[in-house]
Amino acid sequence: MSKSFNQIIKTSIYLLVFLVPLFFLPFSFETFEFNKQYLLFFLASLAFFAWLAKMVFNDKEIKFKRTPLDIPVMIFLLVAIVGVFFSVDKTSSLFGFYGKFSDGIIGLISLVMFFFLITNNLEVEPKFLNKKSKTAIEGEGDSQRANIPGIIKTFLWSVSFIVLLTYLSIFGVLDNLKFLPGVMLKNNFNPVTASLEGLAVFLAVVVAFLSGLIMTDSKSENSKLKKFTIRLLLFLSLVLLIIIDFGRAWILLLLTLLFFVVIALGKRMFRDDVNKLLLPILLIIVSAVFLFVNTSGLQPLIFKTQFPQEQVLNQRFSSIIAFKAATENIKNGLVGTGVGTFYNDFTKFRPKDFNQSVLWRMRFDRPGNYLSEVLATMGFLGILSYLFLLSFFLIISYLFIQQNRNAIPLIMGFMALLIGQFVYYQNTVLAFCFWLFMALSVVAWQKPTKEKVFSLKTFPELALIFSVILMVLGVGILAIYFFAGRFYLADINYQKGLGETGTEKIEKATLLNPYQPSYRIVLARRYLDNLSTEIQKPTNQINQDLLSFYAFQAINFTKGGQVGSLYIKGATELAPNNVAGWETLAMIYRQIQGLVGGASDWAIKSFEKAINLEPTNAVLHSELGKSYLAVNNIDKAKQEFDKAKELKPDYVDAFVQEALIYEKQNNLEEAIKQMESLVGSYPSMPEILLELGRLYFNNGQTSKAIAQFQAAINLAPDYSNARYSLGVAYQKIGETNKAIAEFEKVLTLNPGNADIQDKLNQLQSEKTAEKKK
Repeated sequence: MSKSFNQIIKTSIYLLVFLVPLFFLPFSFETFEFNKQYLLFFLASLAFFAWLAKMVFNDKEIKFKRTPLDIPVMIFLLVAIVGVFFSVDKTSSLFGFYGKFSDGIIGLISLVMFFFLITNNLEVEPKFLNKKSKTAIEGEGDSQRANIPGIIKTFLWSVSFIVLLTYLSIFGVLDNLKFLPGVMLKNNFNPVTASLEGLAVFLAVVVAFLSGLIMTDSKSENSKLKKFTIRLLLFLSLVLLIIIDFGRAWILLLLTLLFFVVIALGKRMFRDDVNKLLLPILLIIVSAVFLFVNTSGLQPLIFKTQFPQEQVLNQRFSSIIAFKAATENIKNGLVGTGVGTFYNDFTKFRPKDFNQSVLWRMRFDRPGNYLSEVLATMGFLGILSYLFLLSFFLIISYLFIQQNRNAIPLIMGFMALLIGQFVYYQNTVLAFCFWLFMALSVVAWQKPTKEKVFSLKTFPELALIFSVILMVLGVGILAIYFFAGRFYLADINYQKGLGETGTEKIEKATLLNPYQPSYRIVLARRYLDNLSTEIQKPTNQINQDLLSFYAFQAINFTKGGQVGSLYIKGATELAPNNVAGWETLAMIYRQIQGLVGGASDWAIKSFEKAINLEPTNAVLHSELGKSYLAVNNIDKAKQEFDKAKELKPDYVDAFVQEALIYEKQNNLEEAIKQMESLVGSYPSMPEILLELGRLYFNNGQTSKAIAQFQAAINLAPDYSNARYSLGVAYQKIGETNKAIAEFEKVLTLNPGNADIQDKLNQLQSEKTAEKKK
């Protein structure tokens, strides 16, 4: 039975090393991180349970290899777990923020389990033994156990497939294979992550690792084919880095190799063959050159397309938000806002000047670097425990690197991953490689490792207790597998439900996974869209029962409510600190304010709650101002529009709304004056031209109105509202043919619109009557 357990452990480790970087499935909403996290937890927990079962049921003794990193690792994990209990969004802290997935506590626990699996279950090959203590650390020599060379070989096979698939993707080969899943037909497809930038960071780590392998190759070791393969893989990875042209990847590669060369020279690690340092020095030069040379501009020439670029949060904004989050109160200072909650931190603490960036409308769920995420979501205890862990590792690695040069590639890979955490966020693959290289390096150290053994043979009572604990743990893991299966099925339904007619699928997703607020927000917005469509119908065609149903469902899935005997928990109940839920609820209330008494007040309260969660969002202040305007509270509306302009001085909507205030006060001249000023500043915005034309029309200046409507249409030919307004203006001045032409175009853009059809019928009847005269 011992061999069976060992085989499960070994197979799981090798599968994780090979599959995590490669694994993706097209069935879920998010193709990469979501599926990698499932794979990581399943195989890590399976192997971890097999390891414990082997000790309790087969060996009858608890054996644990103590390493210098055990305590730092457990302290870091403990801080993260404590933070979950005080999290501002417990769902995200448990499972990871929806869409990112790699930042939850379950993922971190899986990585820690994997770390201890590696440090306790690897057979140490002779080339990785410390010569001074070889006999003391040879271990069991069990061929059933995984080993470092085997893991490295498996990892390189995985990298080879990644590089191959990426080349096939960017050169359009996969695009011709229409039977493949849609995600593989994108020109930036790679198995590591959804962006080429994430792949570039991974490849920079791979290049550093391969450089270490090449430098530590002895002349007698490895076949010529293997050496050639490693060099070819390094070259192909480097070419991909040049093609992708991501500055942060070049920075981490340059710094990794620079640090290594400095240390190698200082410790005289290659004094017998100093020429081996020529490779990292050459790569340093290449990194420095391409850090400043822009190669992305050549993409359309070579690949006939420009690869999409990932939008990554600015480093300065990341640091500011992290520090503000960690210093908001004592709890945040100690354990942060909870792992997986950077989205909440971003919305609450984003700086005012973020509104001047081109990405000001985006809400980021990840920072520009991993250390900012640790500080924000785990507080100062989290960042200190993490730095404690890193410091221990680096100090011991420095002490032992010269005694065991075969550990150099592992430490170089780890250094690249560590430096990468200063310049890029952490996804599943980068996190997995971080813990993998750290664990393998610990095994390669060997000397600081001690094995603790607790025999269960002489204490049958203790053996019974451990057996019961293990059985309870097994039942717990099976229960997690069951819920994980339900949640995966929920996401499959959610993915299918994102189509135009998939409301029932999204509802099914909410039943299968009642803890995910994102499903409810999307479902509520689906019902809100249906509600808006129904309201826009002619009065005699509106189905009041359907209208009530849409409004009822939209509110239930955001605020919560009773549906028959079943109480539906709304998104704002599941995640009360998620601004998207309150924003959605406010939009729903504002849509039904003419249908339900008190809805205007509820809309105002919901927008106020959203602003409390995202105080520097100019859009929310402007929307709140519109809600105040709807109830004729001019003073408060103006305050909110002023606040929106203060936060974003070029936010056009706030200026437009201020002009509309003058209109509401029957001061059309001042409204027109304000709008004319806006048109002068923003002549290419059709929405402003339309508003100015409407004001001209209402002020009896029809010819000027027509000119503005035509200007808006020139900028946006399919702008239905502008064409409709132009048709009305033509109708007013008796240009019936022109009015009919505009309304026909509007009907083409909005097929089946009964109001437009009625107008057309009326105008054509009038035209026919005139001809008869």
